[in-house]
Amino acid sequence: MHERIITLPCGHTTCYLVVGATGALLVDTGFAGTLDLLGRGLKANGLGIQDVRYLLVTHFHPDHMGIAQDLADLGVTLLLPTCQLPYVHTPDHMYARDHNDAFQPIDETAALHAEPPEIRRLLHDRCGIDGMVVQTPGHSPDSISLVLDQGDAFVGDLCPSDQVCLYADGAMEASWEAILSLGAHTIHFAHWPGETI
Repeated sequence: MHERIITLPCGHTTCYLVVGATGALLVDTGFAGTLDLLGRGLKANGLGIQDVRYLLVTHFHPDHMGIAQDLADLGVTLLLPTCQLPYVHTPDHMYARDHNDAFQPIDETAALHAEPPEIRRLLHDRCGIDGMVVQTPGHSPDSISLVLDQGDAFVGDLCPSDQVCLYADGAMEASWEAILSLGAHTIHFAHWPGETI
């Protein structure tokens, strides 16, 4: 299968919509209060929120999950790899400290908890998307990446591959090795320009 990738700027964060034959997956969101930006981005591509079946958050920092619960309330299912469960509420105190009334904490009981092989099957069967979720710590311990079989990788805030040597971080090196071992060659970042490897 060949998935279509739509870039959706959502304030400070670049989000991606991966469109398969039978459904779409959103990778990341912007800060709380950016639902309208996401809606405008979808509309500009001839889509609406009803076209988004699932949400995958690369890591639980405020600028990557701020409207996750808003989306869940609109019918989008949050895919929650079990390795991320302890981190779901990490940003809650930051939003409370900043008095951001637009933020809604995630109700993780309504999310779909799954291991990476189960997520792969689900995306294939329900969206026509072929790809693998892999743990990629380095930026944060809960970081994950989505690597499509066609070679596109969505890595959130993992640093660009040519900068790994600047850090004494074995986890970051191992994360890049895992991504490349899955055949990734086109890398999509949340805050950096994309790169081709």
